[in-house]
Amino acid sequence: MKIMAVLAVLLATALCVGAVSAADARVVAADGYAFVGENITISGTTQGDDLYPFDATTHKVIAGDPILNGTAQNYILTYSGNFTASAAPLSVGDGVLDSAKNITVAQLAFEDVPSVVAVGKDVTVKLNATVNGQKPAATTGLFATVIATLGTTTPVEKEVTVDTSTNAVLVELGSFESAGTITIALKGVGTSSGATPYLATCDAASVTTVNAVSVAPAPIASAPNAFVYQVIDTGDGATTLTMYKDEIGKSQVVNVISGENGIFNLLDSVVKGNYGAYSTTGGDDTVINIWYPELSLKAELTTGENGETEGDSIDGKTVGKNTKVSFLIEAPKLGTSYATTLATAKIVFTTPAGGKTTQFGDADYKDVKINAVKVLANFSAAGSTAAAGTYTAQAEFSAPDYFKNYADKSNTISFTLQSDTLTVTAAKDSVVRSNPFTVTIGGKANAKYAIYLDGISGSDINPYLQPSQSGQQDVTGISSDVKGKMGDSALIQNGKYTYGLFETDASGKRTVQYNTAGDTEDKTYTVKVYNNADVTDYDSVKIKVEKGAVTVTASGDGSYYIGEEIKLTGTNTDSSNIFLFITGPNLAVDGIQLKEVANKEATASRALYNANPIAVKTDNTWEYKWDTSKCGLDTGAYTIYATSILTNGKASSDAETSVTEYGKKVVVGDTTTYYAVKLSDSEYATVSVNLKQPFLSAVPSGTIVAKGDKIYIRGTAEGDPSTLMLYIFGPNKYQRESITVEDDGTYEKKLDIGSEWASNQYFVVIEHPMYNNEIDVKQVYYDNQNEVVPDKLGSVYTTLEIKNFGNTTAGTAGLQASFVVEGTNKLQGSNAADALTKMIDSANIDDIYTKLTFTVAEPWIKIVNPGDQALGSKFTITGTTNLAVDDQILVEVVSSSFNAVDKTSTSTTSGVSQTTKVVAGNGGDNTWTVEVDTTNWKLDEYTIKASGIEVDVTTTTNFNLVEKVVTPTPTATATGATPTTTTAPATTTPTQTPGFGAFIALAGLGAVALLVLRRN
Repeated sequence: MKIMAVLAVLLATALCVGAVSAADARVVAADGYAFVGENITISGTTQGDDLYPFDATTHKVIAGDPILNGTAQNYILTYSGNFTASAAPLSVGDGVLDSAKNITVAQLAFEDVPSVVAVGKDVTVKLNATVNGQKPAATTGLFATVIATLGTTTPVEKEVTVDTSTNAVLVELGSFESAGTITIALKGVGTSSGATPYLATCDAASVTTVNAVSVAPAPIASAPNAFVYQVIDTGDGATTLTMYKDEIGKSQVVNVISGENGIFNLLDSVVKGNYGAYSTTGGDDTVINIWYPELSLKAELTTGENGETEGDSIDGKTVGKNTKVSFLIEAPKLGTSYATTLATAKIVFTTPAGGKTTQFGDADYKDVKINAVKVLANFSAAGSTAAAGTYTAQAEFSAPDYFKNYADKSNTISFTLQSDTLTVTAAKDSVVRSNPFTVTIGGKANAKYAIYLDGISGSDINPYLQPSQSGQQDVTGISSDVKGKMGDSALIQNGKYTYGLFETDASGKRTVQYNTAGDTEDKTYTVKVYNNADVTDYDSVKIKVEKGAVTVTASGDGSYYIGEEIKLTGTNTDSSNIFLFITGPNLAVDGIQLKEVANKEATASRALYNANPIAVKTDNTWEYKWDTSKCGLDTGAYTIYATSILTNGKASSDAETSVTEYGKKVVVGDTTTYYAVKLSDSEYATVSVNLKQPFLSAVPSGTIVAKGDKIYIRGTAEGDPSTLMLYIFGPNKYQRESITVEDDGTYEKKLDIGSEWASNQYFVVIEHPMYNNEIDVKQVYYDNQNEVVPDKLGSVYTTLEIKNFGNTTAGTAGLQASFVVEGTNKLQGSNAADALTKMIDSANIDDIYTKLTFTVAEPWIKIVNPGDQALGSKFTITGTTNLAVDDQILVEVVSSSFNAVDKTSTSTTSGVSQTTKVVAGNGGDNTWTVEVDTTNWKLDEYTIKASGIEVDVTTTTNFNLVEKVVTPTPTATATGATPTTTTAPATTTPTQTPGFGAFIALAGLGAVALLVLRRN
């Protein structure tokens, strides 16, 4: 733009420079005014008088090039100032005497020239006269002519009075109706209004330019919106647009857009994606909303005569060639901002061959006026001659240019035109019976087609149409010609139709579902479709209906304890139900329903009366969890059958009796009956299970337990019991506690042995609830009136008892066995334990037990004395104990010395303190060990103290730490001589008395050395 302005100035200068001649020169009187650029003659001057600049105050010549007198006694004025004419050359400082030859030359220059103005807006500039930057004395009677040009348009000329003593003169040039660079120049100065101005040479000060730009039309008052890519005129001369995060409080600036004279070029790079309210500054402080000119395209099925729709989009879908489609353009902001047409758009369609067009069917989608939020561009059908395949459509601006060239296009709509030739296709070639299958009719949009199974027989069980499907019509609408083609294949079986009439949708398609049953004939069916209006137009497809398969597996290894849960799983692709029955020793020969096996003697429990099958899941899998705790079966081998339909057990013939509605349906006249079929008529599978009696085991963590310690009872309880019962009997001791069994059948019970327990033998009985998962031995509390009370509080004695079968009332009535375990007449510990085991041994209850004993003893810890040890050596302290495995023992090694230590001494006592775990011994007492390192210890006597952490027990022993341990040297024996061996009697190392430090230790060492010398 700057280059264009410079070129305009050069062009204007070239145009306004005239030929210099006396005829063109304006005559200026002495002491008169002239202007830079003028061609003048001065009254009173003679040929050869040149003009010299002088200071108006000192009246002396100043520096400056003289303006030479031309051959026609004229002067072309090149700069402003006060001048005097002189024939003789003048030098700087010379005085000026002849005022009759003086003139003042002023500079006429444009001021307040806007750099940009909107097309159609008035252009105004100011013309100011100065002499050396100052206002000269007043002069009147001169007129300046200003010319303005824009491209090839007719120039505009304006005449203004030049008054050098007042402010600059306003020059109103009017408006320009096209965009471009306006060149404004001083054409000349005249002595009277309307007279032809004298030509002037155009200098830089008397030529200027203004950029006229096209701006967007003003938005309607109710929606002051502007858009990215527009050039706008705020109309108030604003210089900035500012977006604030808080528009009301004008805080937190988000974005600032700079402009001039109210003109703003809303480039995407200056808006920066910040859309919304902007406040003007430098103007009237108004608010303008700036948005992106967004377009959105929708294509929907036409439902009304005038292009109305119900919102059914065709994007990503298939439509028929004759299906009418409405194309809608949405412009959320642009459409609400302008009541008149600001913008137009077009929809460009890309054909399957890659061509681009705005034509779709018989409608053209160009120059769509965007004057609402949602605009119906047009609606049309592609037409039968249109190419089938995938089309895309996209909206884009066609006007104005700034939207057309820069704004984004809309989203792309994709759809497929299909041929209207009749086709019928199957979702899959085969289906397992009891499952549905579908076929899809393809043809003309909103046309009717008849469908049936060609060649079927009424004596077979055939697939049938799913009732009330989308597009399904009344069969009475089938044309007689098509009905004739169907013939006997148009069947209605048990109220279910094998044929029907369907209408395609706007895309020319319709999907039809057939259902099959578990007893549908397994064969290939031909699905045939006719155009209801044209019997020559048809198509067909084949579907194979197959038998399914059944599988069954049992969790685990096939061998189960009675009471366990057996999980049966499998698949069934033949039907939606699974029927389970079981056969085995002395059960009904054809099988008993698995869910009713506890009532195996009842006729209704037989396999053929099964009215409670297992439902098959949608992924064709099934499962059933069989709880064997109440199955009522003995141990042994059994076979479980899984069938896809109700059978007469494993019989090889159909049942002769009427059974549940799950059986095969037979209609004779008005009578409907059901019967169970023979096993071979069903898909089935079997699995074998072996039931065995549960067992119970228990192992104590030790047979001897110290007072204050603990003992663990661990074991296995098969048969999936939820709870076991533990009984402890001892001298004046009875305890009953429950045990929780883990999912894998293992259990662990911790018993805390109090320090108050007597040292004695204790008897433990653990009871398993067995098949009924109930502890049959009950603990009952009685008062002194022999009445049952709810708990021990208020009771005088406690019994263990079992009831006769069916008796649930507490008290003595119906007792099968009972004995007292607490209170008056209680049995002694061992006798009570024996009585309990005999009670559980009763053949009248199913519980089992295991028993064990343990002994409670006083706690003890023993230390194996390590003997004298050399200073700096490493050795192991060991010991034994009756504390439980994993109990913690604190082992402390401290000096036995109690001598006072000198205050100046830096020595410290030596020793160690650490814990260790008890480990199991090899068939005997439990053991413990501690590693000791005597490096940096001092010579002394030390005490080893071992203490139980959880059990209150302590023991000690002493040893000496010496410089060196001396080992006695054996007496040398002559060769061949047999040495005499003396066996010393075994002795117990006595506990050493605490000594007094290293002195005693050294004395002891000397005594040992003396003994060695004596032996030698």
